[in-house]
This record gives sequence, structure tokens and C-alpha cells, in this order.
Amino acid sequence: MRESTIFMQRIGLLFVLLSLRVSAQFTYTIDQSIPVEVDNMILDMAWAGGLNSAQVNTMDLNGDGKSDLIVFDRASGNINTFLRVDNIYKYSPEYSQLFPLDVSHWMLLRDVNCDGKKDLFTSNPFGIALYINTTKAGEKLSWRSFNTGLPLFTKGFSGTINLKVNESDLPAIDDVDGDGDLDILNMRFVGTGTVEWHRNMSMENSGKCDSLQLERVTQTYGNFEECSCGIFAFGKTCEQLANGGRVAHVGGKNMLAIDLDNDGDRELIFSEESCNRLYSLHNTGSASSASFTSLGLFPFSTTQIPLFPAAYHEDVDFDGKADLIVSPNVYARSFSYWLVDHSVFFFRNTGSTTQPSFTLIKNNFLQERMIEVGDYSVPAFADTDGDGDDDMLIGFYAGQNFIGGIQHYENTGTAALPAFRRVSEDYFGLTGLSAYNFKPQAIDMNGDGRIDIAYTATSLQSGLTTLQYLRNDDDDGISFTASSWIDTGFRIGQAENLYVTDVNLDGKQDFLIGRANGSLEYWQNTDQTGGFSSMVKKNGAFLGLSSSTSRQNPVVAVGDLDADGLEDLLMANQRGVISIYMDFRNVDPAASPPLTDIIYNSILKANQSVNLGGRIWPTIVNLFNSDKPAIVVGNTTGGLRVLRNEEGLELPEEPEITLYPNPLHQGDSLMVLADRSSEMQIYSPLGQKMCEPVHVPANQHYPLALNHLASGMYIARFTIKGKNYSRRFILY
Repeated sequence: MRESTIFMQRIGLLFVLLSLRVSAQFTYTIDQSIPVEVDNMILDMAWAGGLNSAQVNTMDLNGDGKSDLIVFDRASGNINTFLRVDNIYKYSPEYSQLFPLDVSHWMLLRDVNCDGKKDLFTSNPFGIALYINTTKAGEKLSWRSFNTGLPLFTKGFSGTINLKVNESDLPAIDDVDGDGDLDILNMRFVGTGTVEWHRNMSMENSGKCDSLQLERVTQTYGNFEECSCGIFAFGKTCEQLANGGRVAHVGGKNMLAIDLDNDGDRELIFSEESCNRLYSLHNTGSASSASFTSLGLFPFSTTQIPLFPAAYHEDVDFDGKADLIVSPNVYARSFSYWLVDHSVFFFRNTGSTTQPSFTLIKNNFLQERMIEVGDYSVPAFADTDGDGDDDMLIGFYAGQNFIGGIQHYENTGTAALPAFRRVSEDYFGLTGLSAYNFKPQAIDMNGDGRIDIAYTATSLQSGLTTLQYLRNDDDDGISFTASSWIDTGFRIGQAENLYVTDVNLDGKQDFLIGRANGSLEYWQNTDQTGGFSSMVKKNGAFLGLSSSTSRQNPVVAVGDLDADGLEDLLMANQRGVISIYMDFRNVDPAASPPLTDIIYNSILKANQSVNLGGRIWPTIVNLFNSDKPAIVVGNTTGGLRVLRNEEGLELPEEPEITLYPNPLHQGDSLMVLADRSSEMQIYSPLGQKMCEPVHVPANQHYPLALNHLASGMYIARFTIKGKNYSRRFILY
């Protein structure tokens, strides 16, 4: 019995050690070290991931007494954190993981209990969730649920009810009546377009502002009704308007309460989802009895803002006066022509704290310092100029006139110390195709040993999404001619994702397709001509990924992530999370579930599963000349993030390539082992090509049959990042 116990303890210890080893192999940090230049300006937050629908708040993140910036992006469901360092915001993603996991739809930071620390309001399926800031001095940010997971309650007209807010609305949370505690204004959940006032009775009941005791005072706050875009009924209902109006839409409203004229009461900044304007409702009543009687465009009449704008009143230029930040409060771009790479408007307060005046400074606040292509950024890497390092391509969904394309960034650094400079916003003139939804991949499509540029795109005319590629005719870099464009004719759904890879290692490129229903399909290439005219669906639930309501349009990428000679597979879902299937060709996903806790947080000192930007598109690339490559992730919000493997070792400048046995007998297979991926061809001593190129993966004992060769000496040529290396072997 004792021996059995010791044996089981040893087995348990072995599993722990194996688990720790696996975790170490897949430990990534969000890297920001790679310089990026756009239009002669270095982007100091290049890899911050982009923004689309920015909800802007400030609070002290690191306990230094200064207000930092927290941006919740509604399009991606992602929290972005920026530390204030020398009066400049610095992207600091490690703090984003210190917020509650269930923040959704909207987030407002307000000090509920007057302790000097901002608390967190967000959406709850039944109304509003509140988290109290419990951070202690010198410790990391922490929270507790105000109502133990339940929504906020309010005293209704006939009893206690939950304070219900439409998921598409943004309520106003402010001291509306000026008594020192926070009240809540929200659009009436059903029925007319009127505003409810939930008054906080904390001061009235206890003389303190350290709690939240809500009571619904009225459902017609300010005595007005919103009818439709720009049409309000003051002192009457929409039906009583002269033109016979009515409430056209009861959901999708944004509100901000702010005293614009220093008279002690709050004006209301208002917008709805069918408008691209903000409106100010002037309060001619008092703090405790609001009355709105007139309407104005806000901040001023000449500024058109993207659809469904929301306003946030925060000091973001460090002058002590709260400014105005405006951004669309949408989940995704509608089929419209507004440019989501310019969607965060900064209006500086050029007045005073008591009588603000707002002046438009820029429409790309923070975005101007990031890689920002709009939305649906899809990266790919290839040595386009043949100089030995990988350049960057970024597919983007749509730009001007709703036409998409690919941006091109040249690597002006080295294979170990990359630096990128944008050289084209329209790679190879692809905007001329009148298409959108570009998703590129660098891959040898036709088996000639050259890297081509494949992509899927959606035609504006037909609405069809097809796989196309640009055939590379250059041995050293990548170049195309007018005849290089090839349409394979293979179709997928507009939001679906296709990845090209040789799944069964037969020398022909197969397809892995992430379908809208959440399944991952494996399509085998049975075409004997080197094309894609004969694709057969072999598996409708590859790696066990069948249809799922929690996973739609999955995205995959393949590469050797842990330098074990066996290719792994990344799978990304619409929640922005990456999963890693080790040795995917041989794994049993039921017995070996994928790894998700792969990103190291320096504050929590632990690996975590992280939302990298909503719907994401990862690619695998060796940016740091390491034996373990990096992962670069595009996302919903049009930016990029770099995940660097912390266990990676820098490779020597000269590759290590071994051929064995050498010499070898007729009928034997030549084994090839290289420390980095390469394309290999065999030549005679006179330079005659003896075979077509084959791809040799890194750190894998790769067998090569030589049955067609006669006895003699041969030269194996390896092409790695545009450079050639030769090794001799003898066959007898």
C-alpha cells in the first residue's frame, strides 16, 4: 500500500512538472517594443490595438495620486488602460485585467460612497451592476459586488424593483439634484421616450453620501419627450406636436448630465442611435425640479459626428478642467461610410470649470498614436523586398467609399530588431477591385517555392466572398504583374474565415474554414494539377470544433510555437481569446484540451486568458529571431497587438542545418533537421534542379525520399528569408 501511494505521488508530481513545462513554453507578454512609423511620425502606442466605440473614464490605477485613463470599447468588449506618465498617456495593458470580468455594453466610473475612489457601473441582464472599489493603499486594484451579483434596486411607485436599462442605452449617473450623492437618469425601459429620475436618498435619510438608496421620483424627468432624431416635445407628448409626431424609437439613447451655464442645475446632452448629432437640452427649472424647454446642437452646429455619438466629461489634457470626448456608442460599423479610424473626438474645454466651452482639437484622440486601419484588421508577414526580414501587411475591412484593401509596412530594422514604416495604404492597388473585408495570408499557393499573397475578400457588386491570391514571380522577394491575380472561385460566407495550410502533409495546400455556426471544417485538396478545383470536405468538426452558439466564425493559424518540431494550431473566437492546440495533427482534443491561459500579467504574476480585441485574427511570425515565434493579433477595432514568447531563445545568424545519414544508401530517406523553417531544393553539382521545392518546418526531423536520384554527390539548397544556404550529401 505504501509503495502504491509513493508511486501515485510520483505520478502526480510528474503531471505537475509537465504542466509547468507546458505553461512555460506558452508564456507570452504583450510587447510594445517594435517601432512603427506612419506619415513621418513614430507611433508611440503603435501596438495598443485600435479603438472604435470608446467609452472614456478616468481614475487612479496605480496609486500615484494621478488620474489615469480607462477606455471601454463597446465594439470589442475590451477594457484598455493607459497610465499617466509625465502628462502623457502610456498604454499599460496589465491593468485592464484588474477590472471585473463581466463588464459589458457600457462602463461608467463614479465615486458612489464619497471615499475618493471611483466605483464601477456597468450593464447587467436585469439592469445595472455596481462594483465598489475596495483598493487599499499600496495594493493592486480590487472590487466587490455592491449587491452580491444582483442588479441595482430602486423604490418604485408600488414597491422595490430592479432599475432596468436597455443594453443599447447609456444612462446618466451624476448628482442631479446637487445634494452631494449620485442619482441615476435612464430612458424609460418600455413605452414612451421619457426619462426616469432615480433619486439617491442617502443624504436625505442619513446626511451622508456613503451609500446608494434609490427611489424613482418620476418617469417624466424634465417634462419632455424624445420623438425621433432631433425632434423633442417640450411640455407635451409627441402626439401633441403640430405635425402629429409620435415616438419613433424607444431604445438606443445616450445621456450625459452637465451644468453648462453655472446655474446649479444640470443640462442634458442627448443622442439616439439613428442620429449623428449630439443635442443639448437647456434646463430652465432647478436642480430638484428640472424643466427642459429648448434644444440646441452640441458642442456646436457644424460638427457632424459618427452615428449614435456618446459624450464623456473628463479631464484628458491635465489642465484641471473637464473636457469632452465623443465617440459612437455602437457594437459594429453599420453599412455606412464613416471612417472608424477617426472615431474618438476630443473637444478641449477652453472655458472654465464652471462655464465650459468646448473646442474641437482632433477626431482621432489616442488613435493617432496607434496602428489604426479602422476595423477588422488582419495581419500577415512576408519578406516582400527580399532583404532577409519580414515585412507587414494589414488587411482592412473598408475605408473610403466602403472599399477595403491591404496596407503595406516595410521592415526597416532587422530579423532580430524589427521596425516598421508604412509605405502604402493600397498594396498592389487592391482597392481597384471594389471589394471589402480583406483577410490576407502569406503562403505558397502553387507549390513553386515562392511565397504568394492569398486573401479572401467580398465583392461590392456581387456580395460574394471568395479566395484569391497574387502569384509571386520573384525568387528573392515578392512582386506581381498584371497576370498575377488569380481567383480560385472558392466561396465562403462574408464573416467566415479561411486558412490555407497543408493539413495532411501531402504537399498540397488544404483549407481550414471557420464557419458562422462555430464549426471548424477541414477541406482536403485532391487537385492533381496544383490548383484548387477539387476541394473535398473531410471533416466538419475538425479538432472536435462542431457548431456552437458560443463560438462563431472561428479563426485559425498554424506554426511551431514551442520549437518541438511539431506544428501547433491557434484558434481565436469572437470574445478575443486565443486557444492553442499543441501538435494539432496528432492531438486528441477530448484528452488534451487547448491552452488558453497564455498571457502573463506582471501585476498578478500569473498567466491569464485575455480579450485581445473582440473578434480577432492571429498570425504566427518570427519577429525576434527566436526559436519560439511571436503571435501578432488583429482585431475588431482595427489595431494590432504583439504577443512575445518569453521563453524564446535568440537564434544565431547562421542557421543550423543537418543532413543524415550522410553518405546514405539508395532507398534510404535523407533526414533533414533545421533550426528554422526553410524551402529546400536539390541540385546536381552542375546546377541542374533535381526536384521541386519542399517546405521544411523548423526543429523537425523531416524525411525526404530520394528514389528518383542516381548515385552521386548532390547539393541541398535551403532558402531562409531570402538568403540561400547549401549543404552537400552523397548518395551511393
